Amino acid sequence: MRAMLRAAAALAWLFAAVGGGGADERWATSVSDRFRTSLSYPAEVFVMQSPPENDDGRTLIAADGAKILVFAGDNVANDTLTSKRASLTGGDYARVAYNATGNTWFVVSGLRTIGGVDSIFYEKYIVSAESETIHSLIVTYPARLKARYDPIVDRVAASFAGP
Repeated sequence: MRAMLRAAAALAWLFAAVGGGGADERWATSVSDRFRTSLSYPAEVFVMQSPPENDDGRTLIAADGAKILVFAGDNVANDTLTSKRASLTGGDYARVAYNATGNTWFVVSGLRTIGGVDSIFYEKYIVSAESETIHSLIVTYPARLKARYDPIVDRVAASFAGP
């Protein structure tokens, strides 16, 4: 009986990991030619905007106000994970509710007001192994849409990578 329960739990986890965040939605992958930053996103929810002239990233916008910014840049300030995290201060970061750090990345998330609307922000930064590049993911969406976007953000963030 325990084996069946473990198998059912494993299948539920696998379904959530693969299909979570809109299993019925078509997902696409974007890879930056310049910095090789990549992520997957629900293509039926977000519309990719034209790339900037310097091809350092992409902006994706949803009809309901959600937005994904993904970009990278040369680490001209020689930031470390610690110094980059310390640079995220001020009013935009006054209501941080979540922090996490790995070997080459960190996440900060919480609430901020955007255009008069309480919004959830999720930011993930990856400092490349050689510390030459910082890859950035910023997702914002109205707080009232938390149930819709939290699973999407989980999947987008899990797919976000820099070489």
